[in-house]
Amino acid sequence: MEEQAIAGNIRRLRKQANLTLEEAAGAADLTKSALSKIERGQISPPISTMLRIAAALNISINDFFTAEVQEPVYVLTRKNQGDTISRDGSQFGYVYEALGLRKRDKAAEPFIITINPGDPSGEFHHDGEEFIYMLSGQLEMRIEDEPIKLNAGDSLYFNSSHIHKTQVCGKNPARFICLFIQKERT
Repeated sequence: MEEQAIAGNIRRLRKQANLTLEEAAGAADLTKSALSKIERGQISPPISTMLRIAAALNISINDFFTAEVQEPVYVLTRKNQGDTISRDGSQFGYVYEALGLRKRDKAAEPFIITINPGDPSGEFHHDGEEFIYMLSGQLEMRIEDEPIKLNAGDSLYFNSSHIHKTQVCGKNPARFICLFIQKERT
């Protein structure tokens, strides 16, 4: 990584820490002028100085050498190309295909979930809400022990802090879009 990029990272990370040039310099036992020159790429600091700056910012020195990843404007997931990941349901045999994993800081997490006949019933409860849209198969949802049968084309929206259970009905896998929605914390 070139020195100008490292200098830019130091400045960016200081600003992210909400520290003024003077505050960060003082915490790193540097002069304001020296830190300013480091951030502008006018001087190349030794590792010992970079370690002090990192400590002042409460970060790892590695963060100075990591290129900032740009947040994508959108995330396109082609058919059957979502990232298969492990979540709570994986212990029950469920397959979770993530549809928007590369988008950070989102209010909702979309998945295609597949549950096969014979997979054990899963029991869940967590903060937020869920939206389910059935693509194929048949699924029985139980929310607070009230059974709800879902067929292809059906949808269900509910508060996921209530205990909910899933079980495949019939001989075909249940495949559905599930949107996990996090409420903003106040």
